[in-house]
Amino acid sequence: MNKKLNQIVSEVFNIEISEINENTNPENSEKWDSFNFYVLLNEIEKEFNIKFDIDETLEIKKIGDFKSLLQKRGIEWE
Repeated sequence: MNKKLNQIVSEVFNIEISEINENTNPENSEKWDSFNFYVLLNEIEKEFNIKFDIDETLEIKKIGDFKSLLQKRGIEWE
């Protein structure tokens, strides 16, 4: 996964990057609550200079969903 995305998730959720994978979600990450989700969403939008619409936001259930949405926007992956 993208290093920038992992770094953002790590900072927002205050967890180690090694704990993050595409299946990280509210059920397996105690730091993922509604407030932190919106902080994460905002930080990703700022970092990648994009804006998710409400339908896209509702699709996000795990970190891999962010990756999919970013790829649809043409964000390059390492």
